[in-house]
Amino acid sequence: MNKVGIIGLGRFGTFWASVLAQEYQVFGYTRTKPENPPCELVDLDYLCTLPVIYLCVPMRTMPEILDRIAPLLSPGTLVVDTCSVKMEPVRWMLEKLPKSVDIMATHPMFGPESAKEGLSGLPLMMYPVRMVPALYDEWSHFFRNHGIMVVEITPEEHDQQAAISQALTHMVGKTLNAMGIEENPIGTLWYRKLLAICKQVEKDSPELFSDMQKLNPYAIKMREQFKIAWDGECRNLGDSV
Repeated sequence: MNKVGIIGLGRFGTFWASVLAQEYQVFGYTRTKPENPPCELVDLDYLCTLPVIYLCVPMRTMPEILDRIAPLLSPGTLVVDTCSVKMEPVRWMLEKLPKSVDIMATHPMFGPESAKEGLSGLPLMMYPVRMVPALYDEWSHFFRNHGIMVVEITPEEHDQQAAISQALTHMVGKTLNAMGIEENPIGTLWYRKLLAICKQVEKDSPELFSDMQKLNPYAIKMREQFKIAWDGECRNLGDSV
């Protein structure tokens, strides 16, 4: 069985270890040892000898982690990020990792909550930043073999689309949570769908929301467009804005 390493065993990293463990022997490194680790824990030096390393760390810590692992990696190692923003993490990996190291950008557009009913049909963004086609095909086949819908787009295309499909959704959910909306006996189907969004995003860390909004350059434009549209609707109602 091929070996794979994961750096970062938080909520998402723990979930991702269970996905990879369906076909790979998974090893993990994390700063804080979990009570029930999802895989065998090893030190960073050993983990960096593995042929494939997934980075499941908070986005803002990526530069620091890349600086730590760069001198420990062997030529041909594949480093894969799982960040919810792609342009900046890819730039960091190209800048900080040795040219002898392969790089793949991914973003699983799902997590432990949205995958409770299984992986089938859930989308995952992939892009071969710097790697041989055969290895890219191997990972594409692995994900597709487990029902995941692989979407190959560039990091820039990802961030353009994610600003609407993800950053906007999280912004709406976080805002509604701040309003304190809750179950309502006469709530419509669409109201219940809004509540589902709220419940999903409330489990995400404030850092994830902040990074998603600040590190994606297209999220700024999305928020401006949202404000313009909202102000326009308020004016139509005669509200002062």
